[in-house]
Amino acid sequence: MMGLSAVALLEIGTANSHDPMRPELNAWFKSLKNKVGEPCCDTGDGQHVEAEWDMTKGGYKVLLKDPHRPTEPGQWFDVPYSAVIDQPNLSGIAMVWWSPSYTDGRMTPIWRCFIPGPGG
Repeated sequence: MMGLSAVALLEIGTANSHDPMRPELNAWFKSLKNKVGEPCCDTGDGQHVEAEWDMTKGGYKVLLKDPHRPTEPGQWFDVPYSAVIDQPNLSGIAMVWWSPSYTDGRMTPIWRCFIPGPGG
């Protein structure tokens, strides 16, 4: 049985990584980097996501939708530790920066960054 807690249910969809209602966060968004030093922000490709803490694996999972199949349900993916940002989330919204990769017709994410939302 999988133990899941700290669910952060949020709007799913592409969002500008720089919130037009909170321009004071622009520099913060631009400063975010993953654990290997790669920048997260790249011209508004951050997404608000539904995220869960998986206690059995000691890591996060996020629900991602295949951008080429937007009418299909999303799929849960484990977020690699190297993509998790450990600093406080000033936006208060769980976000992920990723791009899709396809092998044998199946989508897998190429991770850049993930920042947990409240309670994460």
